[in-house]
Amino acid sequence: MNTSDLTIEEILFQSGLRINNSLSDPKILNAVSPLGYTETKLNEGASLLADATTLVETQKREYGEVDAAQTTYETDRKQAHSNYMNMLALCKVAFKKDVKAISVLDLTGRRATTISGWLKQTSGFYRALLDNEEWKSVLAGFGQTEDTLNAQLAAIEAVAAASEMVKKEKGDAQNATQERDVKIEGLLDWVSDYEVIARIALTDKPQLLEKLGIVVKG
Repeated sequence: MNTSDLTIEEILFQSGLRINNSLSDPKILNAVSPLGYTETKLNEGASLLADATTLVETQKREYGEVDAAQTTYETDRKQAHSNYMNMLALCKVAFKKDVKAISVLDLTGRRATTISGWLKQTSGFYRALLDNEEWKSVLAGFGQTEDTLNAQLAAIEAVAAASEMVKKEKGDAQNATQERDVKIEGLLDWVSDYEVIARIALTDKPQLLEKLGIVVKG
């Protein structure tokens, strides 16, 4: 089986033809058994195929979870950042004459763009506000309660958790890919050996070789 141009799904399909049809066709089974590929041996191949199929499905599922985690992260961060920017703009008005607030709350500095910098800047902003009774009182005059500040800080912390979940899911997906690839290689090695045996055992029965998905030239 030339696998260079085959997708993983095609590899599984072609492997299934060789293994399952050998087990289900007595003529093929009787021909390959004397060369060591008994029903027990072929069932070993079937087990490899089943494991490989499971790992392929697992890998797909893991990358689906990566996509879901990434979407959650991006959605949460977008909303949290919007809330933060609105609160920042409000604070620039509320504390435009408060030198300490301008400095501590970083009202005039650049906004961080990396996730680590953004989390540090935004969480520091809300925690500083929540720790200062005078600033909270001023913000209350602008309709911003302590509950609002706590809720927006919680949203920042949710972004941090979502970011960590993306990392975890990516790690799980990468591990699943490695496990899948190892099992696929094992399956291909088994099938490659079996093809040699099948060609020998069925050299005068090309129609049976074709049933196994093995191309017969001429």
